[in-house]
Amino acid sequence: MKISKLKLIKNIASTLLFSVTLTACSGGGKSSPEKVEPKPTPVVVPEQETCGNSSIDDSQSCFVVGDRNAITYAPTSQTQYAGLAIFLHGAPGDPVKVNGIFDAKLIAEKFNLVSVTPQGNGSIYEWNSSNNSEPATPDIDYFINVIDDIQSLYTFTDSKVYIFGYSAGGFMAYKLACQIPDRLTAIISLAGQFRGSFENCSTSSPMAIHHMHSTTDKDVPYDGRTFGNIASVNNTLAFWLNKNGCGSEKEVLVQDGVTKTSAKTDTEIYTSCVKSIGLSKLSSVEHEDKYIAAKLLATYEYLFTE
Repeated sequence: MKISKLKLIKNIASTLLFSVTLTACSGGGKSSPEKVEPKPTPVVVPEQETCGNSSIDDSQSCFVVGDRNAITYAPTSQTQYAGLAIFLHGAPGDPVKVNGIFDAKLIAEKFNLVSVTPQGNGSIYEWNSSNNSEPATPDIDYFINVIDDIQSLYTFTDSKVYIFGYSAGGFMAYKLACQIPDRLTAIISLAGQFRGSFENCSTSSPMAIHHMHSTTDKDVPYDGRTFGNIASVNNTLAFWLNKNGCGSEKEVLVQDGVTKTSAKTDTEIYTSCVKSIGLSKLSSVEHEDKYIAAKLLATYEYLFTE
């Protein structure tokens, strides 16, 4: 059988084209699967729990009295507690900030307390803290309700109530010492003294007090100020030294500074009193500063053993 030259050429061309096609597809006889980049796993960010305008973590809860929120923490290692620690923020300020200054969880864990940190009332001083001719204020009723409600929610072996106040929160701490001293065990104030007229603080009940203040504080001066009717630290403590029946005997201590840049803290604790009075003069500390909670605690820790 004869095959034409044209047909032979076509057959040879087809064979060559088929061979080239196989070689190109096979990569020389070895398979090389296409590399597929894995899809990134989506990151799920859990929704942050809040208490009013404040963020809270899983160990905290949000306690509501009336229309105001309070961050609450109760150590889970305990089922019964020795009392309450109530933390009052400054103005402007918020519960998270004052919790950090004093380390509310540290206080609660160390002394077996339930910590409660309310939100202020939104006024210029955040609390009705002035001791004026009308001492009864909505905030007094509010704190009575806070204490009553928390004491009904948890089991307590004692009814101790410690008030911690920073700046304007310290003003309110002294107002509470005037108005409901029978409900309180002690007040601890940082950079916030008595506000208003001493004549309007007519209680005869003594109060355990520890006051911490920088002598160079420019926002809330150690010597007080006319604006806001803020008394000096010396006059504030003299008022309660008299009320507590204190003599001149006192323990004098030189303690660590309460910030990284503070060299020392000069503390004096009046001991011959119905209830003790303590003062810590902070060295080279600003009103708004990076306080070290454990160093602050060292100045007033004695109150928890009285």
